[in-house]
Amino acid sequence: MKKGGYIVSACLVGRRCRYDGEDKSHSGVVRFLRRRKYLALCPEMLAGWKSPRPAVELRGGGAAQVSEGVARIKDARGRDRTETLIRGVHRALRRAVAFEAREAILKEKSPSCGVERVYRDGRLGRGEGLFTYWLRKNGISVRSEEELSAKRAAKP
Repeated sequence: MKKGGYIVSACLVGRRCRYDGEDKSHSGVVRFLRRRKYLALCPEMLAGWKSPRPAVELRGGGAAQVSEGVARIKDARGRDRTETLIRGVHRALRRAVAFEAREAILKEKSPSCGVERVYRDGRLGRGEGLFTYWLRKNGISVRSEEELSAKRAAKP
């Protein structure tokens, strides 16, 4: 495996792994990664979840609180998915560390990968996803596909 590249949310490079069975292929991300080393990961698929599946969100706190066992991850049917997502996040984190990732580009609004905004307690608000939280704790910088788009748009 090549070392020292980028981690990217698998859905952003065209993998159909989202809760709705779709991808969120992002032309700016794909263009940015061209000729760069990267590893596409989906913590939710690494948790053993299928696609499509019920959407999940943070309940009762943010990613740090989920990691501490105070908050939970629940799906749209009310099922607690915390333990399986934590396993998937740690699998993804081990792969990112082994890859010697220097940066991650992740899908905003995701309970796994959100960088500045996530769905929590029934609404979209400030916060980070569980994978983002653990990447940052391990010294890997993270930005969203939206940030990448904004930087491209700002360049003359």
